[in-house]
Amino acid sequence: MADLWLQFVLTIDATLRVATPLILCAMAGLFSERSGIIDISLEGKMLMSAFAAASMAALTGSPLPGLAGGILVSVVLSLIHGFACITHKGNQVISGLAINILASGLTVTLGIALFAQGGQTPFLNKSERFTDIVLPFAEQAEHVPCWEQFIRRSFLVIIFWFGSLCSP
Repeated sequence: MADLWLQFVLTIDATLRVATPLILCAMAGLFSERSGIIDISLEGKMLMSAFAAASMAALTGSPLPGLAGGILVSVVLSLIHGFACITHKGNQVISGLAINILASGLTVTLGIALFAQGGQTPFLNKSERFTDIVLPFAEQAEHVPCWEQFIRRSFLVIIFWFGSLCSP
């Protein structure tokens, strides 16, 4: 029975950890929808941002320029989408679809041109990645089976869930 409980907790832990980017993207879609913009281009923004972050981290050897590059690319694509839809009164779905198509083609093309690895970014070393975030109270939960890993890995999901409950 203990093995079944451990398997269940580890499955929930992995689900929350892997679903975090999708939850954040869904929240971005929620906020853009509430502001009156249909943002279909969220997937393309995620793809381009991930590629820019991995590329910058691989080229500079540090995760901070990668983070800045990912944020910058996402903001630029959002500005392009807003410029096309709001300033020029373009169709929001067409603009979002165009960004998705651009992202899916451009990441592969740039990956081949920059790294010559078949459209992939190179493997990032430990110095090119962010280290694990250690929560101060996670060490006190060691006596509770499985909860240390659960709390440590899903802390951001809990924060964003709480934030979404508090927003009107």
